[in-house]
Amino acid sequence: MADITYQVVPHDNGWAYKLGDTLSETYATADEAIVHAKDAASRQKIGDGDALLAYPAPDGRGWAFQELETDKSRSRL
Repeated sequence: MADITYQVVPHDNGWAYKLGDTLSETYATADEAIVHAKDAASRQKIGDGDALLAYPAPDGRGWAFQELETDKSRSRL
């Protein structure tokens, strides 16, 4: 099970990724928001934890999920 989940959601006539109650800037497409969510997750330091991306399923039925790579280093920077 993931420790954190990034969601891609409709926002301000476009799409954003969301972590908790915090929204990113608005992107023109869901695909663009997914790219930026993956980038943010790659820099997220959660130790041995995992991240999950939830986005609207391509078939329009519910959600699709993808595990994301995170920074597993113990670095504080």
